[in-house]
Amino acid sequence: MARPKHRYRMIITVRAMMLQHCTHEVTVKRIDGNYHCRVFTNGKLNQEAVCSSRTDISYTCRNLLRTEDKCGNWSEFADAARRRLNNMFK
Repeated sequence: MARPKHRYRMIITVRAMMLQHCTHEVTVKRIDGNYHCRVFTNGKLNQEAVCSSRTDISYTCRNLLRTEDKCGNWSEFADAARRRLNNMFK
């Protein structure tokens, strides 16, 4: 079985760039057979992506947190996710 071209589909891109330290929370909910990965920044929904496979949840969440870190919403959680993602390709 061939893997789909894109592992996930973005629903909400980064809504707020804070350029400061903040808190991140990641939730995953199964809705209509798909997995909705959501990143909350300081308690407000900031990003959302949908993936169809359970095995792609970690990849999707790491990429969402990487984007948070790159856009200036810094936290230890997002920084660690970015380091883990970069270390996978070394």
